[in-house]
Amino acid sequence: MVETKLTEHSCSLEKKVAFLKQINAYSFPVQRVETKETHMSWIFLVDNFVYKLKKNNCYLLLDLRTLESRYFNCLEEVRLNKRLAPEIYLGVIALCIEKNGELKLEGKGEIIDWLVKMKRIPEEDMLDQVIKKKKLTKETISTAANLLVNFYKQSPPIEMNAAQFKEKLKQEIDIIYKELTDPFFRLPKITIDQINESLVTFLKENAAVFNKRIIEGRVIEAHGDLKPEHICIGTHPAIIDCLEFSRDLRLLDSAEELSFLDIECERLGDITTGKIFFDIYREEMGNQIPEALISFYKAKRAFLRTYLVIRHIKEPHYKDDPKWINTANIYLTLSEKYCKQLEAKHKVLAIV
Repeated sequence: MVETKLTEHSCSLEKKVAFLKQINAYSFPVQRVETKETHMSWIFLVDNFVYKLKKNNCYLLLDLRTLESRYFNCLEEVRLNKRLAPEIYLGVIALCIEKNGELKLEGKGEIIDWLVKMKRIPEEDMLDQVIKKKKLTKETISTAANLLVNFYKQSPPIEMNAAQFKEKLKQEIDIIYKELTDPFFRLPKITIDQINESLVTFLKENAAVFNKRIIEGRVIEAHGDLKPEHICIGTHPAIIDCLEFSRDLRLLDSAEELSFLDIECERLGDITTGKIFFDIYREEMGNQIPEALISFYKAKRAFLRTYLVIRHIKEPHYKDDPKWINTANIYLTLSEKYCKQLEAKHKVLAIV
């Protein structure tokens, strides 16, 4: 492991970003540098490569204000993503400041930051783009679905009993409910109350369902953020951008992870892809998932996404953008819909 210093260099994030936007910042001939800013990172699309620079900020579950924390987070991102995209994640590289004051990637001067380096995947190969272009077939989806299911097969079950698993789910629901009832968000409390009651009731009345998932070893350290824009389909499938900063949030029933993917595909107008992933999961794993459990997980994940989206309006950089409230209400409506499905399926729930 490379040694890093405890103190931050005075070089600002703005100066680092400005440097990395230049074509001569890289050690190979570069035609063009494109940039994208996300909530947590600056992304530099450099011909056939991608470089990711973490922002030195403190977030709800992640503090990146020190060089050490950013280095560790970069290492974790590469380590975890190599599980489902081994050829895409190339490693972690240093950004240095030389004695003459110039910045240099992989230089010999003082290390002032770290970047994740990746191969660039053509945008048209990502599942969200294929969905938008309506070019989906079961064959194009199956390679990525099989990659994911094989990952589930090889993942050791988490050492957790049914009571602990149920308590984990209950605590997650409680936290979401508490956050969403904050008057600042002005969300319909009646709807939030109804969703919360539906989720908690199902959890309370179906201990055997969750016990069975634990006994079968279905709760694993999963991807954690399985969205269509993270899935590369076709002859060289890969799944990128896992949730790297919290192991606890990656501890999931594989059925919950697939349910989240189904939600995100549905939001893009596609009600087929999620079902194909579920079908391949059932076929390969020899495991039937009660439809009521899927509805529960979909309602819970949409409930969570409501909070993850709307919390942006408390942040100065995002508060005036109406998309956050609009998107949060879409997720809340979806959660309400899944709860209604849950209540209908709950009456005929059969454990298989």
